[in-house]
Amino acid sequence: MDNAIYIVFSATPTGMGSVIRKATRNRYNHVSLSLSRDIHKMYSFARLHRTIPLYGGFVAESILRYQSFAGEAKVKICRVEVPEPRFTYLRNYLERLWSEREEYIYNTPAALASLIHLRPAISKAYTCVTFVQGILARYGLAGVTETDIPTVRALERRLAPYTVYEGPAPASSQDWGEDAYPVQTTTRYAVYTTARHFGRLALRVLIGAA
Repeated sequence: MDNAIYIVFSATPTGMGSVIRKATRNRYNHVSLSLSRDIHKMYSFARLHRTIPLYGGFVAESILRYQSFAGEAKVKICRVEVPEPRFTYLRNYLERLWSEREEYIYNTPAALASLIHLRPAISKAYTCVTFVQGILARYGLAGVTETDIPTVRALERRLAPYTVYEGPAPASSQDWGEDAYPVQTTTRYAVYTTARHFGRLALRVLIGAA
């Protein structure tokens, strides 16, 4: 059994990804975590559907996200060994998060504020990098701590010694698995989910400030 996790940095082939890379001047704009060498399934915080860019949460990404619609993505994969029993604890923790995924949402304010070096914390809300950094810190991996700067560039530098691959997204089957990214949505659904997303964020900010 391969007791390791795979951290996947990606230059996502979307308009939003391109804007982020230009703003941050970094090669990669997204980061995910996989429990398998083939990275067919990855955990992260990102948009749930391709057609709704501002509605996001905890997702089980298929590698097909990086090979479909807008072209092939470039990725960088880092392998981090995880000794037992921490690997089992980590896997169980991800399974619990997935079973409770409706409670977890994308921290859009933190993603925007990171461009001006602010990092607002909101209950059960994460960006891709705060999620992956939090996992690594939680299980004492790769020297990552909760106080590290939560940016893709900083995490990429920290994990540079663990790099095992850099190049086009690896080939895979055409199985999207549990990833709802390609699902077609209506305009009404897009408006509703986006409004609900920002409403949940606002409510959690108010509760946290109370």
